[in-house]
Amino acid sequence: MDFRFSILDFRLTIARNARAQSKIQNPQSKIFALFLFVFICGSFLCAAEDEPYKIEVSGWSYSRERKTLTSSNRVTMNFSLKNTTKTTLNDVSATVMFTTGTGEKAAKPVARKIGALRPGEAQKFTASGDFVPAFSAYDIVVQYGGGKEEWFSSSDTGQPQPKSKTPQEGVASLVILGREVTPDRAGRFAGTVRVKNEGAAEARNLKLTITFFDTRKQKIHEWLGKLGSDALAGGAEANIQFACPSAPRNFAAYELKAGCDELPSEQALSGGEFSNVADVEVARFVFSRAGDKGQDLKVSAQVRNGLITAAREIKLTLTFYGPKKKELKKHLLEIPGQMEAGEVKTLEFTIAAVPPYEAFEPALNYKTADAQPAETKGIQMPKFRNLKEVEVVLTAAVNNDDKSLSLVGALRNGTRTPVKDVIIAVEFTKADGAVLATAEKTISDVVQPGEERNFVVKAPGAAGAANYSFRFKYSEAGK
Repeated sequence: MDFRFSILDFRLTIARNARAQSKIQNPQSKIFALFLFVFICGSFLCAAEDEPYKIEVSGWSYSRERKTLTSSNRVTMNFSLKNTTKTTLNDVSATVMFTTGTGEKAAKPVARKIGALRPGEAQKFTASGDFVPAFSAYDIVVQYGGGKEEWFSSSDTGQPQPKSKTPQEGVASLVILGREVTPDRAGRFAGTVRVKNEGAAEARNLKLTITFFDTRKQKIHEWLGKLGSDALAGGAEANIQFACPSAPRNFAAYELKAGCDELPSEQALSGGEFSNVADVEVARFVFSRAGDKGQDLKVSAQVRNGLITAAREIKLTLTFYGPKKKELKKHLLEIPGQMEAGEVKTLEFTIAAVPPYEAFEPALNYKTADAQPAETKGIQMPKFRNLKEVEVVLTAAVNNDDKSLSLVGALRNGTRTPVKDVIIAVEFTKADGAVLATAEKTISDVVQPGEERNFVVKAPGAAGAANYSFRFKYSEAGK
């Protein structure tokens, strides 16, 4: 496949409702950049993945003094905090909270201010708390200028794990937050586990696996049983009792794991809501199998025109992926007629012979009656240089109240051959060079020679960027 690459670097100073301009190659020409990253549906397997934590917590240990001159049950904790970013994090602090296995407060929290952490720097957290009874779990809340990250362990000696910030769309995923266990050497092992569904989908048929080990950490017995009788809603927590009737008489350690039934991909990937940006977007997908052998895929979705003008020649491309994002199937749907400003239209169609898939990506392309998307009202038209290559230009950059950045621009195919799979990637940075946000978008359908496309892009978390650079690549259609 013949990929053409074009890398353009821009300097951008953004103010609310300001326009962005840059000089590139030809000092007589002023052009603008375009980036596009629209996972319009917002309902992928593991979509809405959490952003990486900026501070890593590790090396947890603690000691206990039963009696001191001034107190009793003094617990001294030790762990490390490391800045994993390329920028200094200021006003760093950490708070440790002691809990029972069922999530109840076991003692007064212990907090300590760390101060500033330079890029890559690690500092030791050491603090003591008095009158701390036996605890079965703990939480660590790390805060810094403009951010908050939470860690947890389901036992007092376990290493901290990051908590999921937002439920994972399209999946049900159980994690054990704590436990209260009463081992019975006579053969009964029972207690309560505090579980959380970190997915957005309902968890059904909950299961608990208990593995028992000897002193050499060799597995001597494993038990799998039903956990509770009810389903667990997405993002919900619950304390659920269990009883294992076949525990070995002699064991040195045990491990608990919670699970649930996996969702069919059609159910897991259905859903998604509109983001209400000034653009044409698609959401509210419902997938179901059709055909004698379930080989076809019935699709229902809704398209919304968020522009202030009518949209026409709307094309929806659905790309289905297997493991390692291998492309399995691509389907192009042309929506007849035009959609008026604010109109919402329901789509129902069937795609033949869709193999089992793990994820999908929707892409929308369209034209407007006046060639200007909604947020470009009163903004100058794109100025292409009419080169014999693919061009992208930007006509406006607007900071939004929700800390996103809206970019308005256009794409032009100046080559003699149709092109497809245009991939545009952008990196936004702060004034000190630190990365603020990154994004990538694939325009998968064919762009004919001389054809232009208009776009309005809303980039979450990019408001206030001082600089950015972007690049794009594409392949020739038919190759």
